[in-house]
Amino acid sequence: MTELLEKALEEAKTVPECKQDEVAAYLFEEIQHAKITVGIERAERDLREGRVVSHEEAKQRMAKWLK
Repeated sequence: MTELLEKALEEAKTVPECKQDEVAAYLFEEIQHAKITVGIERAERDLREGRVVSHEEAKQRMAKWLK
């Protein structure tokens, strides 16, 4: 965990209890957004670098899981 994130979490603890759910919801939303953004960036990098399979290959690979 980065120092800035640790500071942010410590600061969140000082918010009055009546506002803590609001702050938590905001932080949760931002974390989810960051995770989605990272996933999209990873997928775009995989595309650029040729780490992809055809739709047919994907269906064959998934068939093993769907039995």
